[in-house]
Formats: sequence, C-alpha cells, structure tokens
Amino acid sequence: MDDHDALIDTLSREAAPVKRPPAPAVRAAVWIALALPCGAIVGLWLSRRFADWSMPAAAWALIGLAAAFALGAIAMLSAFNLTIAGRKPVTWPWFAAIGAVWLASGLVGVSQAADPWGHVGSGWGCYLFMVTVSVPMIALSIVGLNRTRTLYPLRCLSIAGLGTAFMTAALLALCHPPTGDLPDLVMHLLAGATIIAVTVVLGRKWVAV
Repeated sequence: MDDHDALIDTLSREAAPVKRPPAPAVRAAVWIALALPCGAIVGLWLSRRFADWSMPAAAWALIGLAAAFALGAIAMLSAFNLTIAGRKPVTWPWFAAIGAVWLASGLVGVSQAADPWGHVGSGWGCYLFMVTVSVPMIALSIVGLNRTRTLYPLRCLSIAGLGTAFMTAALLALCHPPTGDLPDLVMHLLAGATIIAVTVVLGRKWVAV
C-alpha cells in the first residue's frame, strides 16, 4: 500500500497540465497554409506550364478549381473533427453538391475538347503530378492527425486522403488546359483514389489510438 501511495505522489508531482488542442477549424487552416505551399513547390518542380485562361472552357475550369479547393478544405475539417470525441464530419450533402459541381466542370471541359474520347494513357502526366504533389501533403496530414489520434483511423484517414486529393486537383488546375479528354479525367479520379489509399496505408499506425 505504501508503494502505491508513493507512486501516486510521484505521478502527481510529475504530471504536467493537459494542453487543449486547437479547434478543428484552426488545425485545418494551418494544414492548408502549410500543405498548399509545399505542394505548389513540388508542382513547380514538375511543371512550369500554366493554364491558358483565355480558352472557351476557362470559366468552368475556374469553377472546378474553386470547387476542388472547397472540397479539400471541407474534407480536412471533417478529418480533424473526427479526432475529437463526440464530433461528427461536416454535413455530407454540402460536400456532395460541391463535388457534383467539380465533376460537372470536368465533364464540360471534356465536351469542349477537340477530341473528347482521346486515347488511353493521355492523362498519365496528370496522374504522376497529383500523386507526386500529394507526398508532402500526406505527410502533413498524418502529422496533424497524430496529435490527437482517433478511434476511427480508417475513416479519418480516408477523409484526409480525399481532402489531399482535391487540393492536388486544385493545384493541377493551375497548370492544366481548361479542356481535356475523358481518359484524362479518369486518370484524375484514379490519382485521387491512389492518394486516399496511400494516406490510409501510411497513416494507420500513427493515427489509431
């Protein structure tokens, strides 16, 4: 009994005050402020070409860029929300509505392309761009989520990966022609799926409670 009392006294003396983590919105904003510049630096290393905003489909491409950024921000906010007990993801109907706008902008770009059907492999460069740009962003996601961890690591990491994928899509839009063929759009979606999978595989050990 004396040993137990001594242990309690020792723990009481050495215990440090618990520091409350920042609000999920603040953590998401910090992630965006760090991840986007990192991704942009990698993107500039991969491509110095910028989109031609004078093309007919440029307005829709800008809408797609804004939608991708909004979707990335919402997803990251949801991921950080899930690390707090009792919190729920951001309302998904809003996410689905903005996602539909993003997909519609891509389909409009396909419809206005000179060769909408294109050829297999035409979006390979875009795939490599998105996956490569996502590397530092995935690392920052895992580091950010590791601070509070979560009881739902797969769900949390999947949402974080989705947010990262849309942020890379937003960066890609800055150097991608406003129009593109269907295989190119499919490769964008495949890159997003790859980013989500990599985020889950790499982060599960570090994010789970």
